[in-house]
Amino acid sequence: MISSVPLSVLLTVIFAATGGYSLLRWASLRAGVAGHHGDRVAELSHLVMSVAMIAMVWAYGGPAGNVAQIVLFTVLAGYFLARLPVGRRGARLGGCPAPGFHLLMCASMVWMVAAMPLLMGGMPTGSAGGHMHGMPMGGADSAGQDGQPPAPTPAWAVVVTVAVSVALLAAAGYWLRRAVRTPARPEVPVGAEVQVDAEVPALIGGGEVRPAEPPARSARRAPSRVPAALTPRRDAVCHLAMSVGMAAMCLAML
Repeated sequence: MISSVPLSVLLTVIFAATGGYSLLRWASLRAGVAGHHGDRVAELSHLVMSVAMIAMVWAYGGPAGNVAQIVLFTVLAGYFLARLPVGRRGARLGGCPAPGFHLLMCASMVWMVAAMPLLMGGMPTGSAGGHMHGMPMGGADSAGQDGQPPAPTPAWAVVVTVAVSVALLAAAGYWLRRAVRTPARPEVPVGAEVQVDAEVPALIGGGEVRPAEPPARSARRAPSRVPAALTPRRDAVCHLAMSVGMAAMCLAML
């Protein structure tokens, strides 16, 4: 779908990384070992977006695949739209962080899938006459399948695509700021046991002291390295990479 192979490879690496990270975040939230707040639907949507973007980079899905993606991301957009009134209060209580950003991502996916025939339908047929699922691929000839020049891309579609790209880049700036300002040290997982030194005496009534009893061994289990590595800063970097990658894909489709 993109004439530049290096750009295609770069976008594939970006979305493979964001998809893998989102899968780990989703699994940690599902297992109840996440180190900070999150939303399983948000992480699952990032995973699906990453897979869809990789597929979009290398191939055109066809009408049936496009309809399925539009329906899926429209439903996800409705989910995040319903969480906008909750805002930051819901995020502090363990709900979806930055629902407006996730809404923008889902809306961008809907637009890219829906506008792809408009934005890339004017690509000329290759010298070998190759097409994929009825969509002309790039090449040297300027005529379409019927021998007529390809229709130009509507100006309004270009304007909307540029506006979506600008919004995604603005979101990238927001997540860049969050990544810089967020401490790199992982947060203590919710519900984690507080470690107490067994040598410290405990004060009881009447000023009498006695050694504190060591906690049970089951409460001394160290948290897994994977949840500890899923920090808010890395979340912000993941969102930053997705925003930049999707903006690059939008611009590459023009």
